[in-house]
Amino acid sequence: MIINESTLINMLSTPKDILLVEPPYKRSYIPLGLAKIASLTKSNGSTVEYSRGDVNRNYDLICVATCFTTDAETVLKTLHHIRHTFYSYDTPIIVGGIFASLMPEYIINNSKNVSVFTGYSDILDRCIPDYSLDYQVSGFFKDAMTLFTTRGCPNRCGFCMVHRLEPKFHISSSWKENIEQVNRQVCVVSDNNFLTADINHIRNVVESLNQNNKKVIFNNGIDCRTVTEENAELLASLSYIRNGFRTAFDSMEDDEYYQKAMELLIDKGLKIKGNSYTYVLFNYTDTPQDAYYRVKIAWTYRSNPYFMQYRPLNLTTHKNTFIGKYWTTNLVKAFRNYGLNFGYNRGDTTFETWAKNENSNIKLTDDDWDHWYYKKENNEQKNC
Repeated sequence: MIINESTLINMLSTPKDILLVEPPYKRSYIPLGLAKIASLTKSNGSTVEYSRGDVNRNYDLICVATCFTTDAETVLKTLHHIRHTFYSYDTPIIVGGIFASLMPEYIINNSKNVSVFTGYSDILDRCIPDYSLDYQVSGFFKDAMTLFTTRGCPNRCGFCMVHRLEPKFHISSSWKENIEQVNRQVCVVSDNNFLTADINHIRNVVESLNQNNKKVIFNNGIDCRTVTEENAELLASLSYIRNGFRTAFDSMEDDEYYQKAMELLIDKGLKIKGNSYTYVLFNYTDTPQDAYYRVKIAWTYRSNPYFMQYRPLNLTTHKNTFIGKYWTTNLVKAFRNYGLNFGYNRGDTTFETWAKNENSNIKLTDDDWDHWYYKKENNEQKNC
């Protein structure tokens, strides 16, 4: 069944022995929702353990995280394993996260007796995540902290799930405590639209990050349409790490906004080269020339374009067969591979030169090239 926040908090309030499960899909960050559940339930006197799917004894409650819908098979196998393990045959199971929020009925229909929480909990969001558990994260982000200073986004982009997970934009109440009390140098700011907040909040967050000597990554990107002289100066004052200044050039509707934002930021002293990603969405409603234009513009500002192939929000497999109206299967594969080879300022080879190289794995047909060079008519542009 689908449960609301009140039921979720009630189910978390009484169990004394809780298992937090993260299915064994690939991820780079700690499971933030589980980390906050750990913090809340420990404060209530519960014992908490973490697992990537194994259940080796009895528990009073099991909480399972989910991430992308494309990991559906892994999540369902984990739920099946948990439910059919001797120790947890009758144990209450709560499932939450992105996949659970986007497709709760899918999980309910393909699992046995689970409670699915959709969206996010404002009560849990007030908790400082418990970083003391071993979440089995390796690599650079093992010792990073994750921070939300706001929730939600006023934009309702068709390719994005944020408005379904966090329908209302507001400032998170515990953002400052997270910065000041979590002793981790790298801070992954995960706001979905940070600059939507008022300038006072932006200034307070930037000053707090700087005062606490945090190295910053804007993981979900800055909305280029909301960059102003005032907030650009604040953004430029931060200490970035690992291409930490990130923005997006998702469509031709952002044309000119993107350029103006980058010029403002550079003028205020932000070092772009080697310090910036630009997310470039492709294979959605764009033409290949639209996508290539946005990539090339990002290069002119020395920002590393991150080629993001559109995938439907209800995709339950890693095999993405969606092909946009103006694309072909070959073009999608070729453009994606081109991004992997030349997307990070490692060369100045044009797509045409790269794709026509005799060593190229993907041979484009005349029909593919017709799609590549296609340009929308004016009336068609207006209808998109």
